Amino acid sequence: MGRHVCHRCQTAECVDAGTLAAGLIIKSMTDLLQPHASEREAERRAREWLGKLDQQSAVGKRHHIVPRFLLARFASADGKLRVRSRRDGKASTRSISDLAVRDFYTAVTDSSGLDSSLESLLSTVEGGTAEILRQHLDFGAFVKPRAFTLQERATLDAFVAMQAVRGMRIRRSIEVIADYTVKLLNQDKITEEDIRDRDFVPHPNEHLKMFGNLAQRAEETLKGRSTSLIHLDKPLLIIGDEPVLIEAEQHESVNGSKSKPNLTSENFVRLEGGRGFANAEVIMLPVGPAVLLVYGPRGRRNLPAEVHLAGVEAQSFAEELNRLMTSSAIDWVAARPDHPSFESLKVPPPQPLLTVRDYGSSAAARLNSTPARRPIRRLRHEDILEVAESEQT
Repeated sequence: MGRHVCHRCQTAECVDAGTLAAGLIIKSMTDLLQPHASEREAERRAREWLGKLDQQSAVGKRHHIVPRFLLARFASADGKLRVRSRRDGKASTRSISDLAVRDFYTAVTDSSGLDSSLESLLSTVEGGTAEILRQHLDFGAFVKPRAFTLQERATLDAFVAMQAVRGMRIRRSIEVIADYTVKLLNQDKITEEDIRDRDFVPHPNEHLKMFGNLAQRAEETLKGRSTSLIHLDKPLLIIGDEPVLIEAEQHESVNGSKSKPNLTSENFVRLEGGRGFANAEVIMLPVGPAVLLVYGPRGRRNLPAEVHLAGVEAQSFAEELNRLMTSSAIDWVAARPDHPSFESLKVPPPQPLLTVRDYGSSAAARLNSTPARRPIRRLRHEDILEVAESEQT
């Protein structure tokens, strides 16, 4: 790994990070309180909830990028998971708490120093989702299968949207894009060695500042899709650190081949490889080792509330989904300790998160050859002070 240069967090950036939670929480809590309250009443209650929030309650704690309740559905009775590294495929047995990252959702602010409001919001949405899954999956002998209610859908949509943008993939993508941009715009001031060996890393606040907008756009896409629960007859599914999976629509040219851009201008830059919801055929999230939540194609209404697969069909379905989960993961995939084929599952080497096509710059060559990995640093408030002091010396 190369040398890292972390941008100093300026006051304006801190202010934005300090206020990021308020708008996002009010928007999300307003949605969660619908449709049983008017929009005005829901917003009032959301602001009241925010006013009582301890903004430092989760500072210094380990934050689960994949919620604890969801990992517990894949774990053994004593909370153990069999985990394989995305980097080298090596397997180990780990507890649920081991799959968390300290202060991943903690923002640096100019007012409170460190703010964990976003982690508190995520925990609230997770709690509502956990209860919905209990109602639909854990009481099957006593409850007939049914479609999700409007309020359940509001909670699920918020949860899946947030899960899609809260992880290492988005944060690392922001780092990669920032690194490329700095090098491209300053190539007359940066040596080829620096382009190859040095990383210009934005503060994690950048991810947190974008979180609300990204999650809201994803949620709006989900609202226009029908959902279904696919049940397998055996616990064959695995989970990873990027559990929201996308099967993209196929776009081809008239003659059936994929078209390539004609990069004749030195000012042309094309970024490829993002995984947004807009062009997804289906959006999927395993919610247990034998159950998959599916958002169907746009415009297709009235999907069955439940679909059951068994035998060879279930096995083939699980194998394909597990391959997609493995290729989507950044750091790890996990399964029940007794999963029948997890140890032999092929873990391909990580590929670059994104591809840049420009006029052939060295910055693009570096980005296109950098395999996916965890975000480089998660800065704390004292780290910012250290960076500022080092710049003054």
